[in-house]
Amino acid sequence: MKKIILFALLGITMGFVACTKPYPYTTDEQLLEVNPCIVSDLQMEVKLPVGFMVISQAYTDSIAAIRALENPFDMKLLRIFADTLLGANISLSDMRHIPYEKTENELDFYKQTYNATGFWDSVTLQRYHTPDYPKLVVLEMQNSNKTLVRTLFYNDKKAQFCLDYYFPTAFYQDFMSFVHASVASIKPNYELQIQVE
Repeated sequence: MKKIILFALLGITMGFVACTKPYPYTTDEQLLEVNPCIVSDLQMEVKLPVGFMVISQAYTDSIAAIRALENPFDMKLLRIFADTLLGANISLSDMRHIPYEKTENELDFYKQTYNATGFWDSVTLQRYHTPDYPKLVVLEMQNSNKTLVRTLFYNDKKAQFCLDYYFPTAFYQDFMSFVHASVASIKPNYELQIQVE
């Protein structure tokens, strides 16, 4: 029985990897903050692009509460980071409570899902994997003013969390290398973080 379960899990993982390609970017430390942001809730860490600072948790929680009232099945907002000079922000959301079928159905019809109002001029989707995550789904949405790069990170079963990089399209050519470096820096972190009041 244990062998059957092991082969089934291996089959799921291999299925994820088979339909993806390796994430083609690496962590460029020169483009990132020195210290990683560790998120114990998700057992992960990320290095932010240089210049980004965490927004107060009280403000983030207030936005998360409004979103939860509007749509209980939406992603749960955990952190917001901002670069006020660039006019850009990054948000980190928990997806563990969202059913696998819902996420995958939205991705199957991603152009309708993510551009229902016609706000974006283009919406593209790519699937990758890294040594730490068997699947990453990268959605890139853009119009003449704004660009949103949304990356969903999966374990062997389903999407676990999402990072949204939202910035002015005028900075696209320069800033995408920062986005790629930041996404490449994301890895599991199982250390318990204890906050002392």
